[in-house]
Amino acid sequence: MKALLVDDERLALLRLKSMLEQEEGVRIAGVFSDGSQALEGIRETAPDIVFLDIGMPEIDGLELASRIRAADASVDIVFTSGSVRHAVEAYEYYPLDYMRKPIDRQRLSRTLDRARHRLTAEIREGTDEAGQPGLRCLGPLQVNRPGRGSGYPKWRTTKAQELFAYLLHNRGRMVGRDTLFELLWQGFEPERAASQLYNTIYTVRAVLKDEGLDLTLSKGGPAAGYRLETGPVKLDVEDWEEGLAALPPIGPETVGLHEASLRGYTGDYLAELDYAWANSERERLRRLWMAHARQLSQFYRAQRMRSEEEAVAHRLHRFK
Repeated sequence: MKALLVDDERLALLRLKSMLEQEEGVRIAGVFSDGSQALEGIRETAPDIVFLDIGMPEIDGLELASRIRAADASVDIVFTSGSVRHAVEAYEYYPLDYMRKPIDRQRLSRTLDRARHRLTAEIREGTDEAGQPGLRCLGPLQVNRPGRGSGYPKWRTTKAQELFAYLLHNRGRMVGRDTLFELLWQGFEPERAASQLYNTIYTVRAVLKDEGLDLTLSKGGPAAGYRLETGPVKLDVEDWEEGLAALPPIGPETVGLHEASLRGYTGDYLAELDYAWANSERERLRRLWMAHARQLSQFYRAQRMRSEEEAVAHRLHRFK
């Protein structure tokens, strides 16, 4: 596991580096005291985990976390700080942990164990899908591009974006033409609405081709409607829900898998898109996540793992 360290306090940086070098299976990919240089180092070394001080000059830890997430959402981030003042804000970036300085060695070891569990699970899940683009629905609607991170498709029009999102929401089902007229072109004359739908479908197909997404968008007949089949394309929302259902009971040996699942919920369903038709699914998935988070919090409380329990509490606070 490759670790990269960012802190403008030299003594804290050297102490953390020394502690990590004593941990089995951890290799130091880089040590930085400047945020801009750290970003370059992250791009060059592709670390598995980044230890990030919050209170740095120029680019603070929260801004740096935002840039790291934009470049590679899979990197584990561990915030380090001399206080808990920024804890709630920090958990908006889905960190693996938030550690107060001076860092406790046992706490560090437990955090690294969780990172190892998550990394092992990701490698196992990704073996058969290497090179295949996927879709992110938890948080922003984005394409996972192999080797290039996540990005927004160039939809060209808002109608094309919503049409795709709605067909994806109803994937595997025929969506009637009249339903699409009512959703996107309410009040239009039928002939004009049909023309708009035809042109927008053409745009969606062009975007999917540009993104290399192996999705099938089929027409059901002159007036029937359209159906989107995802085929081999992976959806994070499906993977997350299936993984949650398959989790073993929470225990000392399995808690890392539960932490990985908790962190796999990277945001509410289609969070950046204010579509009323997505609200019920958004709320259903959020409730699943919150129920699991509470179970994990109860486990940590029973084990007297106070810092881990607080970390889950911060995440729950963010979604309330």
